[in-house]
Amino acid sequence: MNFFDPNGLDLTDFRPGVGSWARPGDQLTLAVMALDPDLADPGHDHPFEQCGLVLAGEFELTIGGETRVLSAGQGYFIPAGLTHGWRVVRGPVKVLDVSAKAPLG
Repeated sequence: MNFFDPNGLDLTDFRPGVGSWARPGDQLTLAVMALDPDLADPGHDHPFEQCGLVLAGEFELTIGGETRVLSAGQGYFIPAGLTHGWRVVRGPVKVLDVSAKAPLG
């Protein structure tokens, strides 16, 4: 599938409270994720870059100690290895997320 409408995708359960649709490529993975209200991830890191755009709702995102509340139309970039976490402020939240598949370099 080379074209898609993020509002018309069938999301599958990725983990409790998180629905996901993903399109893996050779070098990156494109995903649309829906986050239930009151959901949070206290923080994690990984050896690859990640970026995205909020499509709906509002969530608080902490990247390397800096915290912002993002809403529809706002984006984020997470460098490889930097601890990041999030909390749904007003949901559900839907994000378009892109991750590199492996460490760069």
